[in-house]
Amino acid sequence: MIVLAPGANSALSGTQCAWSLECSGTQSFGEYAAVALLAVDEKRQPKGEPALFHQTQDWMEWKGNQEKVRCDLNLAKLPAGADRVLLIVYSFSAAGPVSALRSLRLQLDEQLDFSLELGEHGESAIIIGEFYCRHQQWKFRALAEGSAYGLAALGRRLGVNIDDAHPHRRPNAPHRSAPGSGSTGTGFAVSSTHLLTCAHVIEDMQEIHIASFEGRHRAEPVVVDRRNDLAILRVQGAPAFKPVSFKDGQGCDLGENVVALGFPLAGLAGGGVHVTQGGVSALFGLHNDASLLQFTAPIQPGSSGSPLFDGTGAVVGMVTSTVPDAQNMNFAVKAGLALAFLDACGIPVSRTPSGRLFSTAEMAREAQQSLWRVEARNP
Repeated sequence: MIVLAPGANSALSGTQCAWSLECSGTQSFGEYAAVALLAVDEKRQPKGEPALFHQTQDWMEWKGNQEKVRCDLNLAKLPAGADRVLLIVYSFSAAGPVSALRSLRLQLDEQLDFSLELGEHGESAIIIGEFYCRHQQWKFRALAEGSAYGLAALGRRLGVNIDDAHPHRRPNAPHRSAPGSGSTGTGFAVSSTHLLTCAHVIEDMQEIHIASFEGRHRAEPVVVDRRNDLAILRVQGAPAFKPVSFKDGQGCDLGENVVALGFPLAGLAGGGVHVTQGGVSALFGLHNDASLLQFTAPIQPGSSGSPLFDGTGAVVGMVTSTVPDAQNMNFAVKAGLALAFLDACGIPVSRTPSGRLFSTAEMAREAQQSLWRVEARNP
């Protein structure tokens, strides 16, 4: 068997090949991470739809299981114009680094072997190889090209929309308002002119305003990601916002203390910012959704879109949903996913390294200028 190093290539026996991929990490494929195939041309322009871990295409077939992914690949059936296929490993919704898988081992036709250590790879997606045709001969090249912001962002750079979320959809937010009425939520500044909030707060609404003690302004949605419950609002004519800072690095820890700041029960509980405290109770959502974290700080209707801060005053998540019949079983979109979304939308954000700890009162005073109540309605 030929052992390949990154950058090395070897000829294939024909247009049909079978390969297998396994990882040594504790998180198996299908829970935290997955595999995708993307047919492209020599300039890496996408041709046809990608083959995601839970979806097949005419030119391939998934086999195996979560411990050892297998695939039969028929390169003769690729979409027109495609002369190569990228093999990509990614974490769902860019929720964490591929280094959690520790190492990968790829075997092709029981003739080629490629092992890749992932300990130094902090990216959320990595191209581990490509099948390509040169002078009517199909070959495989071993690679290690990382994409810090995950598969979806990689796809956008190549010119194709890819949904890299876990196939089990997140639970519906319990406070979604029916079309034709109205809803309220919270938004927080991520740039001088943009706010981040939950997609379900503004979904199907024709008029959107933001309000705080500093005034009330008309807002418009710029990009909405319904699957991951993320939405960017742009506000013109308002004074420049004070953006929040996101936590830089690998995210928060299990048991870490967090603070939620938002506008719950607007009109009933008062117009000011409300503060609740709790801890990170799980690093996954329902169905092992790696894009979410679970926390215990109490939330109410109107909390959707609230930033979740760690002790350094950095955002580690955005409040998105809860389980109504459970006590403080609340979920937030992880900061890593929000950062990937903002990056893909071309919005640079502030990242804060681990610094001094703030009291909850200090944090609330500092963050209030970045928070706005979101009011959405149909006239």
